[in-house]
Amino acid sequence: MSNSHFALDIGTRTVVGLIVEGEPLEVKAACICEHEERSMHDGQIHDVDKVAEVVRKVKTELEKEIGYKLTRACVAVAGRALRTSKAKVSIDLPYREISDNDVSEIEFEALARASAEIDSGERFNCVGYSVIGYELDGQRISNIKGHSGSSISIEVLATFLPEAVVNSMFAVLARCDMEVSSITLEPIAALSVAIPLDMRKLNIALVDIGAGTSDIAVTNDGTVIGYGMVAEAGDEITDFICDHYLVDFKKGEEIKQRISACDIIEMQDFFGNVTSIKTTEIISVVGSEIDKLALHIADEILAINGKPPRAVVLVGGGSQTVMLKERLSVHLGVPVQRIGARLPAMIETFRDNTSKVTGADMITPLGIALTAIRKTGIEFTDLTVNNTPVHLMALNGLSVMDALVATHIKRLYPRPGLALTLKVNSQFITIEGDAGKHATVLLDGKKANLGDPVRKGSRIEFEPPSDGRGASITVRELISKMEMDLFTDVTVNDEATRQMISVLVNGKIVPPEENVPDRAEVIIEPATLEEVLHRTGNDVTDKIQVTVNRRPKLLDRTQLLIRLNGTAVKSADLSNIIIKSGDKVQICKNEAIWTVADIFDMPASRKSTSVILNGEKVTFNGHDNSVIVNGRKAELSERVFDGDDITIKEGPDENPILSDLFEFMDINREELVGKNIKLFVNGTPARFTTPLREGNKVSIEFQEV
Repeated sequence: MSNSHFALDIGTRTVVGLIVEGEPLEVKAACICEHEERSMHDGQIHDVDKVAEVVRKVKTELEKEIGYKLTRACVAVAGRALRTSKAKVSIDLPYREISDNDVSEIEFEALARASAEIDSGERFNCVGYSVIGYELDGQRISNIKGHSGSSISIEVLATFLPEAVVNSMFAVLARCDMEVSSITLEPIAALSVAIPLDMRKLNIALVDIGAGTSDIAVTNDGTVIGYGMVAEAGDEITDFICDHYLVDFKKGEEIKQRISACDIIEMQDFFGNVTSIKTTEIISVVGSEIDKLALHIADEILAINGKPPRAVVLVGGGSQTVMLKERLSVHLGVPVQRIGARLPAMIETFRDNTSKVTGADMITPLGIALTAIRKTGIEFTDLTVNNTPVHLMALNGLSVMDALVATHIKRLYPRPGLALTLKVNSQFITIEGDAGKHATVLLDGKKANLGDPVRKGSRIEFEPPSDGRGASITVRELISKMEMDLFTDVTVNDEATRQMISVLVNGKIVPPEENVPDRAEVIIEPATLEEVLHRTGNDVTDKIQVTVNRRPKLLDRTQLLIRLNGTAVKSADLSNIIIKSGDKVQICKNEAIWTVADIFDMPASRKSTSVILNGEKVTFNGHDNSVIVNGRKAELSERVFDGDDITIKEGPDENPILSDLFEFMDINREELVGKNIKLFVNGTPARFTTPLREGNKVSIEFQEV
């Protein structure tokens, strides 16, 4: 019938088939069959033919009951097939406002990296992802759009589904003369029934505990933020009971199911021994195994959510395992009142006409049916990327991003070129590298964004990004960047001339078109008036040579009279004056006239020394200096010519001696007959040759013999 849906849940131990109509859900027929052999492992199809036999049996039973052929079935892929990968990408960019396009492109790169993390040779399709967090310039932030910065980091958690898993499901149905009408993921199917839409705003963990696996989905803010799987479930508890009490698997399963309903359980072991055991004793035996299962489930929930959820919803046959809720409560730190099972009877407006759809293991098949009714299953689309066929599947619509990730395109964002760091006139500056060119994406010939939807037959053309070139700068460009002029236009003696600025790179003069290397030290010096004179040939290069005290000395043959913009300039200031465009320089050259005084700084002609002689101050004057030019005595004002030999003779500059003081004394030689002379300097006996220094106190006494 057109309004009926055949929901098929192919599990590890059983295959459940339901005929369901409309919304609210109404179950018209139900059939449950167990696998005779272990053709399923941990929710995955391993033997297609064996699984197809059981599916065909369920189909045949339902066809007898409803009276018509079943040609289409809605199915679900086990959560074990899902691969979850986390990746973080950081991008440096010029400081500016962060746009939607920036965020989309970096999210894409993070998603592509997450895909590469699980790349094992299989073909995977991304069926959903969520952003774990954003960072702007190293700071955690909830939404980076509209903020300004120079560094972005984005971390994503993505979920991927291998194509091979879906293909094996298609193969089973094909052997049963059926095709897929809808396909979803088991955690999504269970979620659609167990947790109403308005409750998904809460942070809730759904755990579907089957026979071979425990599938996990976590919701928050109205969406699924992550999936997980634990490769342990109800069969681990059953196997433990079988091993401990030496019973077969079927009896072990019965014991597990009766623990919570009976006080005493009677069992027969492998040797035929019948024993009655209290359930409290059985619980203590299997308690460690239940605790281990609860711990692994709790660890996976915390890994997905990053913190304890607000509540935990349990579905699946294994959810009824005794003490499981209590152990989950301990390991998660969630009150046991917030951990519970969802049964079909709890679904509003649900009607079961078969009385078979009662257990927690029926939540997933009901969800499969509901997904088909609402048409929210995995979408399949065939399109091309750069003329290469691409087969896509997705849960919530397909976009350009999905197609690019599926074709293993790694990034859209260009890598900027390396920067240069220079030291210019003692100031550090940075020359940024080229930003590069973003990838170009066309959808059916028109420019597209990553979020644009795609459909069957869409044509995507992708041109990869071009990374930026490393920074480079010539001397000319650097001078312009420093807001300086490479050339200065001046007028020298009414003749226009162009002077170039002086540039040293690592101590060497370089031409304007040469590139400046990284970490170079650059010195830029504007032209001075002295340099202009030199470059225009107006400096004094013609010299005369004289010898001064046997040492050669060069003197300018020409004297320059310089005016800058009408103002006279001293020769000593030439190297300190910076020339500017438009300056006018006038230069007048005259023959230079040099005198002895011009070329030699004569010391003081005399050296005076004052002492106290017998209580009175006396001053001794030294000897005069003298100048000899070409062997003859000359005056300081005498002109000097090329080749002159000049000698400067200084007057004796040694200190006077005590005997020199007698010229200051009025002595009658006749009165000295028969007397001794006593000499003292600063109270100390002295001699005639004792040197005198400024301020000495000298005493000369004549005593009778």
